[in-house]
Amino acid sequence: MSILGTRAGLIADLAIIVQTAAFIILVSGVIYIKKKNYQRHVKLADIAVFFGILSFLWMGFSLMNNFQALISNISASRNLIAIIHIITGLIVLLTGIFFATNRYIKKFQNNMRMAFLLWAFALFLGFILYIMYYTY
Repeated sequence: MSILGTRAGLIADLAIIVQTAAFIILVSGVIYIKKKNYQRHVKLADIAVFFGILSFLWMGFSLMNNFQALISNISASRNLIAIIHIITGLIVLLTGIFFATNRYIKKFQNNMRMAFLLWAFALFLGFILYIMYYTY
């Protein structure tokens, strides 16, 4: 059963929807930091990280079920993209969790920008994989 009208299952559809929503929320957080509204920025970033964790857990089940097939044919382009997506997404998720849970460190603008760009890259790869795996 697909929400988005593809061959994807419910979990894949929910993961791409939640990741997209999380990124939009994160973009909103960036807008609020530009307006010097730090409290709103922190709240929105925390929500985005929570959604990231949620969708990563959903996708983790798919990864566990397909891990052997993924590595057995690592040279296939979609498997290579999937591995880059997994590594990038994990780095971004861990960075986001660190930023969200550690209120006592100084968060440097360049580190935040890098995390944002990596999140955008991971999301882009997620869209590419979704299209490769689930569209007709």
